[in-house]
Amino acid sequence: MSQNNKAAPQIMWILTMILFFYQFVARSSFPTVLADQFMQHFHIDATGMGVLASCYYWVYTFMQVPSGVIIDRVSTRMISTICTAVCAGGVLVFIATSNYVIAGIGQMMIGFGSSFAFLLNLKILSSWFPANQIPMKCSYTIAVGCMGPVVGGPLVSLATVGNSDWMDVMLAFAGIGLILSALMWMVIKDKNETPEAQKKGEKAAISMKDTLKLIVTSKQVWILATFTMLIYAPLSALGDLWGVAFIKKAYDVETMTATLMNNMLYVGMVIGSPAFARLAVAWNSYKKPMILGMATATVSLGMIIFGVSRSIEIAFILFFLTGFACGAQLSYPLALVLFPKEIGGSVTGFINMLAMLSGVILMPLIGWIVNLSWDGTMENGMKVYGDWDFRVGLTSVLLFLLAGICISMMVKDRSPSEERAE
Repeated sequence: MSQNNKAAPQIMWILTMILFFYQFVARSSFPTVLADQFMQHFHIDATGMGVLASCYYWVYTFMQVPSGVIIDRVSTRMISTICTAVCAGGVLVFIATSNYVIAGIGQMMIGFGSSFAFLLNLKILSSWFPANQIPMKCSYTIAVGCMGPVVGGPLVSLATVGNSDWMDVMLAFAGIGLILSALMWMVIKDKNETPEAQKKGEKAAISMKDTLKLIVTSKQVWILATFTMLIYAPLSALGDLWGVAFIKKAYDVETMTATLMNNMLYVGMVIGSPAFARLAVAWNSYKKPMILGMATATVSLGMIIFGVSRSIEIAFILFFLTGFACGAQLSYPLALVLFPKEIGGSVTGFINMLAMLSGVILMPLIGWIVNLSWDGTMENGMKVYGDWDFRVGLTSVLLFLLAGICISMMVKDRSPSEERAE
């Protein structure tokens, strides 16, 4: 693949989008749709399921800054190949055991491999594309990633009608990941700078120590990261784990209907992400759409949690609207404008790290609250949780969004047409 080949950057961008899609299926579709099977197979309750699912988030979250630093300094081709293989290997470890601890290690491997996916995509964008193309392409990447549970959830639900089928489905999924890893090695290339550009880059290079110092001491980095964590909360809490279980109890529907309704969060994100990027361009502002998205998500999720309507049709609309509003994740392209390109991976990695903390915090917290609210009902040796138990637990997500409205007011605004910082 020649650097002069104009199609090469597009192909690499698309391939890293596929990786982002792949890891979204791994982290969302399987734990959400197969929660009951996992609890039965590993002999755990809701608290244990929350901890197992959060193993992914612990590693994914705390690898974001190291991943960003590595991506800023090491071969993109090598990183993309290895991280995809590790992600697929984690799926294989998960299905090869009935031991809860080993399954957690498998989840951690998936989290480790996945931690590079989105940042690799941003690295391709910042290296190969002009600044004015980054907001829309970044929004398309997020949209494609969110297609993972939209497509994967129903497919997993259909393919795992019987409890004995889920391992075969995950085995096939791991095989696809290994094929994707091989494609990464064949397709991804590192950008070869001219000697003049390399010399300039050496002079402008920012040391790892200075990079970390800049990130930790920058008020705007913390504001953008916290904003992203708070607006991502509905997807990590409901979309990635508790949504299907809550919907089944709240609306008395079967797993397939609950899966489809829960996936409306991601359908909303698929449409909302590019819509908010276009709104930012139309308003010549990143901040205004971010405030609008956070406020809208707060209202729509509040209507879901407090059971404003028992209508399934209205619930579908509210889940879609919540996901649509969560598409206002404009922190990433805004960060690429506010901070030098040389540390783009590190800064966006830190933002992504705090974003994923929503899952680390909320998944086990909601499980713990649901378990605390449990009235003691048992069925076939398993705890049975009620509608009210889930509503109490999910109130914690609403508190995240309310805090997010305050944080969004503190964002330092920039125009999407502004060139990135040097």
